[in-house]
Amino acid sequence: MLKPANLRKIASNIESESIKHYLKDLGVLSIRERELQGIERLVRHFMDEEVSLKSFYIGYSMPKISKEFDLLAFDQRHRVVNIELKSQADYDEEKIRKQLINNKYYLSQVAKDIKLFTYNLDSDIIYTLTEQDELETTDISSTHLFFASEFYRFLSTFGSIDVGNLDSLFRVSLYLVSPFRETQAFLEGDYLLTQQQQALQNNILTMSESGFYAVNVPSGNGKVLMLYDTVKKLSKNNTVLIVHVGKLNATQFSLRQNYGWKIIPIRQFMKKIKSKKLRNFDYIFIDEAQNLSIKNINTIRKYFQEHLHLAYIFLIGDKLRIK
Repeated sequence: MLKPANLRKIASNIESESIKHYLKDLGVLSIRERELQGIERLVRHFMDEEVSLKSFYIGYSMPKISKEFDLLAFDQRHRVVNIELKSQADYDEEKIRKQLINNKYYLSQVAKDIKLFTYNLDSDIIYTLTEQDELETTDISSTHLFFASEFYRFLSTFGSIDVGNLDSLFRVSLYLVSPFRETQAFLEGDYLLTQQQQALQNNILTMSESGFYAVNVPSGNGKVLMLYDTVKKLSKNNTVLIVHVGKLNATQFSLRQNYGWKIIPIRQFMKKIKSKKLRNFDYIFIDEAQNLSIKNINTIRKYFQEHLHLAYIFLIGDKLRIK
């Protein structure tokens, strides 16, 4: 479990071998040299020892989601401050802005009052977001500029505390939605994919040749969200069909009737194949494909070999046995 650190202790012992043991004891298993230098230089600005800079979590990584924060701190008023550390004086400011916007989404699930900053140690500049998500820069290279900055004013009154295990705050369930249960959140993109879901999706999106593919997704791994997010992405520039092996549920009917999604049950799909009336699609996803009969699989394969040889056909399911 990651424990919070005292940034002043790190800054005052950065050249000491003991700092490695200190960080290891806190659960900080990997930190780049430039990040340590960023902490040291940032702390150097806080000459007033009354600003304790204690209880900062370093390099927290959210469980199952590929998201990491350089520095996080919380207070008793349920506020959170995030500080990202950068080097290179010419670091791309648009990347900084996008990262802070992304961080705001993650943190908004665990706190209502959020402050986001990025510190570039080479340029000695603090970045933050306006309410309109525009990037605001503050030069803190002089003592006068630093003490006049919002960054200093905020941290000088921020009483950070140890909130225990961050995994209990950043629960994966806060970020994952079901397209069938939280349809509006899904349509608005108010969700995240886990690392495993992202990996599965990347495999699908990066297929370079059309063909017949089986994608095994073990149950309990967010198959539906991964699949429907993939379809949403592909539908921007492609014709995409979802075939559901079974009856359609109410949400699938709604997506089809109210939002133009192409979703049909397997029975209708097989009828179109047998009558050779299936229109051309760039991508076809057959969901719950583990429930297909061998006869249906062979019929589908034969049809696409003869008629739609340029299409991408993905059979999505658990424990697929397709040769």
